[in-house]
Amino acid sequence: PYLRIVDYKTGKCPDFKYSPATNERIAHESFFQLKIYALLLREMMKKQQADEEGNGGGEEGSGGQRRKRNGLPLNLRAGIQVRNLRLVYLTSKDQGPAKYLDCDLGATEEARNAELDRVQADIGRVWSSIQSLVQTNDPGAFVHCDRSFCWCHKVRPKFIPQTVWQRERPDGD
Repeated sequence: PYLRIVDYKTGKCPDFKYSPATNERIAHESFFQLKIYALLLREMMKKQQADEEGNGGGEEGSGGQRRKRNGLPLNLRAGIQVRNLRLVYLTSKDQGPAKYLDCDLGATEEARNAELDRVQADIGRVWSSIQSLVQTNDPGAFVHCDRSFCWCHKVRPKFIPQTVWQRERPDGD
């Protein structure tokens, strides 16, 4: 058995009418958020499995029911993996029925883990880049990212010059 993560979108489904490389980039960007969800779920399941192995099993609730721990129901065992991602684009009556895009993370556990490891490495690179930019203490050094869902696109236009926290100079000024 496999899990499928589904995300509902109110925008229109992307067109794949471009070159194969551009279409692949569009698909990658569209599914990046869901791949992060899959990565988080994988890590939570690993932690749950390690916790259960460490204390001899799950917790029993009243009446013998399995309780949640680490945010996951105990019936989500580490052996059940996320394999499929689906984006469902909701549309109005004028635009026709809803459309969906599917992404298969891989036919094997190794392929799925390799894909999620790439996502984790990408997140690490983004975080390192953010830390480097913060260390420069120069808001002008920041160039917005190309991920449409990123919060920077909403926050950046609201930036007011001269409002960034600045370290005190060694001479006390």
